[in-house]
Amino acid sequence: MGIEAEFQQVSSYLLDKFKIYPDFIDLFFDAQYLPDSPFWQQFNLDLNDSEDAEWFNEAINYVPETLEKLKIEKLEDFNNLESDIPLILTEGKNLTLDIGKRWRILHFILTGTDYSIPLPFLISRNEEDRLPSINAIFGGKTIDYETDYGLLRYLTVDEVKQVTQALSNFSCNQFHQRLILKGLVNEFDLIFNILYDVYQQLLNYYQNTAIRQNAMFLYLC
Repeated sequence: MGIEAEFQQVSSYLLDKFKIYPDFIDLFFDAQYLPDSPFWQQFNLDLNDSEDAEWFNEAINYVPETLEKLKIEKLEDFNNLESDIPLILTEGKNLTLDIGKRWRILHFILTGTDYSIPLPFLISRNEEDRLPSINAIFGGKTIDYETDYGLLRYLTVDEVKQVTQALSNFSCNQFHQRLILKGLVNEFDLIFNILYDVYQQLLNYYQNTAIRQNAMFLYLC
């Protein structure tokens, strides 16, 4: 399977709520599996097929199961957030961006740094190659919610706008220079087309998030 990188918009209002009540992030992520979610439009499910039907029936019950669990284990928090649950479910159904397994090399192209080296900034300049360093995949602060690979990270509305602007200014020439540094010049045409498409998807998602005045969750799964 491999580790993939995903991004999901969230309003600043809910982000502030989730900082206080992180257990309710489960509900936010489970909402994508509700029967009326756009998530299901990505698949050609055959509900006459036993495996497809089993998966669908299991997934659409994630939200009611999570609600019941929160009522039992976090009743006071549930009562405090009950009026926000419709909004949590509505926003949770918004499509995520999944850039697949190419996040490692895209992170290098955008920063000039291996993903294993934590970067203490969102946007800077790489001191070695003097090219922009845009921490669009691993930037932001953490929130007290465990994902499959570490704590969930988030960008504020203003940070999303900063990254969007930096990504918009990142040129094809700079992309090419980083590919050369990665030793991929002989495969440039193939690699460039694949990675530049992923970069465009990331840029478009950031742009859409910025236009909507939303914050963003970033995580590996």
